[in-house]
Amino acid sequence: MSRTRWVREPEAQNGLTTSVPALPAVEVVYLTDPEALAEVLPPPLTPPGEPRVHVRITDIDLTFGEYRHKELVGYFAVDAEHEGAPGEYPLLIPIDLEPAIAISRERFGEPKKLADIALVRDGDRVTGTITRKGVTFVEIQGRVTGPLPVPEPYPARQFWFKFLPAVDGTGFDAGPLLVRLEQTRAPESVEAVDGELVLRDLPDCPVVDLPVRDVVSMQWVRRASRNRPEVVAPVDPEAFAPYAAARY
Repeated sequence: MSRTRWVREPEAQNGLTTSVPALPAVEVVYLTDPEALAEVLPPPLTPPGEPRVHVRITDIDLTFGEYRHKELVGYFAVDAEHEGAPGEYPLLIPIDLEPAIAISRERFGEPKKLADIALVRDGDRVTGTITRKGVTFVEIQGRVTGPLPVPEPYPARQFWFKFLPAVDGTGFDAGPLLVRLEQTRAPESVEAVDGELVLRDLPDCPVVDLPVRDVVSMQWVRRASRNRPEVVAPVDPEAFAPYAAARY
């Protein structure tokens, strides 16, 4: 047994990444410029048939015995394909819980950044915001208009990139690796929202570079998921290098 807390025996760390209970979220899906979407996809990801962008804010508020776990998480992702398999490529996963950032980046390759996030439902009114450096660069305002059919559990997929920037500032000391997250999403309730998505400019979170051309859906959902992340393969470091800086 170690004499200090600097040394600990390794422990399995599954946490919320592999199993997520039903959580409330506001979600917007919109269409953007296909050329802009294609430009943000690192090889070997390829553009999808339809240029869809996904914006989501989720409220995670769970109790484990006497322990309460509270965090708010955003999500800004585009549709993508890998070897013909469709999925979502998150450009940004804002989060308001600082301890979750490093382990999510280092273990899984999730593009997490610290942000101030709010999600409020007051009766039928819904408000969600994501703010960094004093700029509210994502804002969702709307009114819940009624229930929608609840789909059966369905498969989904995300693509992440795990890498370690080089000490000398050029390239990588490890990776990059393509990580695939296979999901089963299980909605408990789905409600339509009549509202507006506003994107504002912030240089290190340039969501406005994927402009809103047409809103496909805006919903308030409660949904659980089962998740299985795995490394797919190494990625060409020279081809990926232009896409790495945006993660920081």
